[in-house]
Amino acid sequence: MVEDVSVPRHLLATANFNSPWELKKWEKTLPENDRVRYPDLLAGNQKINGRLGRSASLSAVRTPRHPKQPPAIRPRSNPPEMQFWDNDRRRPNTGLLTPPLEAEKEPITPIKEAFHASPPLSSNGSTFGHSQKSSMHDVYEKAKVRGVALQRKYWVRLLFEGSLYTLFILFIYFVLIGMPLWKGAVWWLYWVMSNKFVIQGGWAILLGLAFLYAFCPLLILFEKDPPSEPATVTDPEKQFESAKNTALLIPCYKSAQIIGPTLKAALEIFPAENIFVIANGNSQTPLDDTEDVCRPYGVNHLWVPIGSKIVAQFAGCYAAKGFENVLLIDDDCALPPNFPVVSDQLKGMVKCVGYTIKSVGPNSSKGTYCQQAQDLEYKMSGIQRAFFGMLGSATFPHGAISLWNTEFLKQTFSEHPGFSVSEDWFFGDACRRLGGRVTMCTSVFVETETPSSVFFASGGSRGGFGEMTVFKQRFKRWNFFFVIGMYYDLKYIFTSWKLGWWEFGAKLCVFQEVYETLIYLLAPFVLPISFYVRPSFCGILLGATIGMYLVNVIVFNEIHLRLKNERIDWRVLIIYYTFYKIALTVVNVVSCYWSLYKYARYFAKRHPKVIEDEQAIGVVLSLERDVKTPTLEEDVEVAFGAQNPDTSRAYKRLTMTKVEAPPLTQIGTTTSRSQQFDSWV
Repeated sequence: MVEDVSVPRHLLATANFNSPWELKKWEKTLPENDRVRYPDLLAGNQKINGRLGRSASLSAVRTPRHPKQPPAIRPRSNPPEMQFWDNDRRRPNTGLLTPPLEAEKEPITPIKEAFHASPPLSSNGSTFGHSQKSSMHDVYEKAKVRGVALQRKYWVRLLFEGSLYTLFILFIYFVLIGMPLWKGAVWWLYWVMSNKFVIQGGWAILLGLAFLYAFCPLLILFEKDPPSEPATVTDPEKQFESAKNTALLIPCYKSAQIIGPTLKAALEIFPAENIFVIANGNSQTPLDDTEDVCRPYGVNHLWVPIGSKIVAQFAGCYAAKGFENVLLIDDDCALPPNFPVVSDQLKGMVKCVGYTIKSVGPNSSKGTYCQQAQDLEYKMSGIQRAFFGMLGSATFPHGAISLWNTEFLKQTFSEHPGFSVSEDWFFGDACRRLGGRVTMCTSVFVETETPSSVFFASGGSRGGFGEMTVFKQRFKRWNFFFVIGMYYDLKYIFTSWKLGWWEFGAKLCVFQEVYETLIYLLAPFVLPISFYVRPSFCGILLGATIGMYLVNVIVFNEIHLRLKNERIDWRVLIIYYTFYKIALTVVNVVSCYWSLYKYARYFAKRHPKVIEDEQAIGVVLSLERDVKTPTLEEDVEVAFGAQNPDTSRAYKRLTMTKVEAPPLTQIGTTTSRSQQFDSWV
C-alpha cells in the first residue's frame, strides 16, 4: 500500500475524470489479486473531504467542491478487488461512499498453506518394521498364487515324463544309431577320428587344459595359521569380539547324536545368543531330542516343520535379526579353537567367504583310507577355489561352511531355484549373477565327518542326508545336476557381467565345470573309439594323464600341506588315491547319464523357489509373530544326562510349529525332502 500523496489543484484541473483508467507499464506488472482494502479507500475519501484536501488515488478524485455546498459524489460499488479481508475490521459507512452490494460482502477465503501431513506413527512398531512386515505378507500372498500356478495335474506330469523318455529314445536311435536311415553319429565320429581327426592334436589340447587347471592353483599357498590364543573366560568381550556382529546358523535334521560336539566347539568362538540351531523335518513336533541336547548350552533352538535344509537356512536368516553377517555350517562341523570370523573381508563386491575343510573320522581321527583320500580331495578343492577367488570368484563355497552378508544372502533366495540337492552350488551361481564375489579363507581347516567307504558300508547312520558311502553320496546327490548345471554355467558365461573386470577370472573358473562335464559326456564315445583306432598311443596318453595328476597331488602334499602340517600318508597318496580317483571318474561318467534319465521324473513336478514356497514364507511370518509375542522361552532347566552343563546360560527356544505340515498323501510325517529325493532315486 502506497502512502497518500498530495496532488496540486492546478494539476487536478487537467485530469480527465470520466476517461477509463489507463494502467502504466509498472502497474501492469502488479499481481491481479493486489487488492486495496475498502476501509483504507474510505479513509482516503474522508481526507479529501476534510481540510487536508488529499486523495488516496486519482480514481477517487472528483470535481473541486464548492466551499458552501458539499460535492456530489457518484455512487459506485466496491469491486471484488477491494473486498474486506475480514468482517471484524470493517468500519461504518459515513455516507460518502455507497456500501458494497450484498453479493460483495462475502469475505475472500484466505489461502491455506499446502503441505503433506506425515502419517501417524504406529503404536505397534516403527514404520520400517511395519513396511517390512507388509512386504513379507505381500510375498506370502504372491507365493500362494504362484504355488497354485506351479501345480501340475497328475496326467500332465505323466505326459511330461513320457514325452522326455520318448525324446531320449528317439535321440538315441535316430541320432546316435541312425541305421538304416543313415549310419548314425557314432559311426561318423569313428570315421572322423580314423580319417580326418588328428588324435595327437586332440589329446594335446585336453592335456594342455588339464595341466593349466591342475597346476595353476599351486602357484599360491595357504594362508598362515591364525594365532592360537586360548579362550579366556575372564575376558569374554575379547573372546567374542570378532563374532559380535555374526550369527551362527546350524541347520540340522535328526542331529541329536552329533550336535553336542559342534555346539561345544562353537561356544569357544561365538556367544550363546549368536548361535541358532534350526532343526527341521516334516512334522509339527521335533523328530528327535536335538532340543534337549541344545538346552544346557543356552543357544537358540528353532523347530521348522518343513524338511529342507535351504528352508531352514532361509528361516535362520530372519531369525538372526540384527546381525550383519551369518555363518552357515553343517551339524557335524567342529570349529577349531582359533577359528577366524573374517567378517572384515565382506566388503566391496565380496559377499561370501568360504572356508577350507578337511575330512575326519569319528572323534576327529584320520579315519579310514577312504576318509583320508577325501581329505586330500577337500584340501585340493580349497586351494583351487582360493586361486579362482583371487582371480575373480570361486564357483561356490563349500556347503559345509560359508560366511555371508545377511542382507545379500536374503537376496540370493530370490535367485536360488530352490532345489533340495546341490543347494550350495546354486547359492554360488546366484551370488555371481547378483554381482557378488566368492572368495576363500584358507588359514584353517574346518573338520567335517565323511563316509567311511567308497561302495560298501557295514552299517550305522549319519546326520543330514546320512550317506554312508561315497558312491551313494556323489552318484545320487552331488552329481545329479552336473548336466543341467551346464545350462546355468553357459547362461552365466554369456549373459552375466555384473562383476566387471572380475568376471574374466570368474568365467575361467566356471568354464572348468563345463569342460569337465563335456569330458564326462563324451568319454563313453571318444575313449573307446580312440583306443580302437590308435590303441597303443591312447594307452600311453592315458597313462601320462594319470601320471600328471599324480605329480600334481605329490607337489601339493609335499609343499602346501607340509607347510600347514596336514600331510597325507604316502600309502594313501601313491596307492589308494590313484585307484580311488579312477573309480570316482567312472562313477561321474555313469552318474551323468543316470541323471539324464532321472530328469524326466524330477522336472515333471515343478519346483518353486524358496520365496515362492508358501510354507517357507509362512515359517518366516510365524517366526516374526512369535518373536513379538511371549513365545521366547527362557529356561535354565538342565537336560537329563547332559555332560558338563552350563546352568548360567539361559536357554532360548523359538518354536515355529504353527505352519501346517504338508498333507500325508504327499509327504510323510517323518521324512525330510532329502529322504524323499532318495525315495524315488
